[in-house]
Amino acid sequence: MQVTGREKWGSYGGFLFAAIGSAVGVGNIWRFPYVAGENGGGAFLGIYLVVVFTFGLSFMVLEFTLGRYYQTSVIVALQKIRKRFAWAGAAMVAVTFGVLSYYMAILGWILSYFAMYATGMAVSFEEYSQSWYPLLSFAVIAAVNYLIVRTGVRSGIEKVSKYGILLFVGIMVPLTAIGLTLPGAGEGVTFYLTPDATVFSDPQVWAAAFGQAFFSLSIGMGVLLTYGSYLGQKRPVVSSSLVIIGADLAVSFVAGLMIFSFVFSNDANPAEGTTLVFKVLPQVFSTIELGAVIAPLFFVLLLLAGITSSISMFQLPVSALEDSLGFSRRKAASIIGIAAFVAGLPSALSYSAVDLRVNGAAVLDVVNDALGDYGLPIVGAVFAIVATWFLDKKILTEQVNLYSRVKVPAGLISVARVAVPLLIVVTLLTQLVG
Repeated sequence: MQVTGREKWGSYGGFLFAAIGSAVGVGNIWRFPYVAGENGGGAFLGIYLVVVFTFGLSFMVLEFTLGRYYQTSVIVALQKIRKRFAWAGAAMVAVTFGVLSYYMAILGWILSYFAMYATGMAVSFEEYSQSWYPLLSFAVIAAVNYLIVRTGVRSGIEKVSKYGILLFVGIMVPLTAIGLTLPGAGEGVTFYLTPDATVFSDPQVWAAAFGQAFFSLSIGMGVLLTYGSYLGQKRPVVSSSLVIIGADLAVSFVAGLMIFSFVFSNDANPAEGTTLVFKVLPQVFSTIELGAVIAPLFFVLLLLAGITSSISMFQLPVSALEDSLGFSRRKAASIIGIAAFVAGLPSALSYSAVDLRVNGAAVLDVVNDALGDYGLPIVGAVFAIVATWFLDKKILTEQVNLYSRVKVPAGLISVARVAVPLLIVVTLLTQLVG
């Protein structure tokens, strides 16, 4: 179902870099280590591997397949399956847009921390979050996202993702090597890699692994479907998904080594949660040799990972406006840029001099809990049901295996169309009960 005139990736390698950039985000470096720390270290790593290579791979293949087949954004793609399902695509766009709004606020913190450490003017997170700098840095991040996406898929997103990922790896590897040489790092590695068999039967740990898969792989957002729509028809989706997941897992694994090495070298708590990056690690950097050099490099690392992910979320609603309403890229990017800034203001102001709260909780935390924990899985479940139950099974099987050396049996697709939505529902229920 080739669509003429639609923008394409400059190369297959460029697509892979962009997709890896979308998957590899702040969630790999910031969220994965603390979720692992809260859920048994090495045991969580084993469970996460199972989840990613079953559920995560199935969902990623599904999104890429629909994107490549329909060659359009998520709203129009689901509308082509059945006209009445346009609302499901719109819901995915809305939830991802909501995630983008507060994700940019967090990237603003990272940008500020880099600037503070680079200039030798670092302050505590409490002091920083009582200033106006969070709002200023949020505005800068929003502008950067707008400028990159406005430039285009090939000239903007692809180039930034390619060079961003290469620079990211160039910083991450030496930082990890430094961390592993610190006193006490061995205890961190032991904690990280030694499985605790007792947690394998804990449904909460499995639910955490499923939640991390959504957060880390960019699945269930419609982002990968959108990226797949710029892919040539003759490119395989199964092998592409395996490459992207492999890269994402490698980054998550190495990030765990890096974070736990730093944390245990300072006798800090590996289960500190969201404060791990912005409160615990700055304390670690202030006590170790070369900390003044390591700190800004670490926050550049986070910033690169975050930007390559945020532009993919920004591109999703831009693509939807282009395909659904016929807007030009510049017009669509301008509309989404303004809307994202306005939508993200409450989150940016919640950790600022304004201290914006709802029922005593920071707005950003409320939005994160609502969309990250529940919004994404719900729209992901709806998407999986629509894509697997209402698209002709024969077409789905043919498209999954098209130009692929790795063939997926029709029977396995039949299992996935039941298992994927069911696993999402069970994960949601487990989180609610927990």
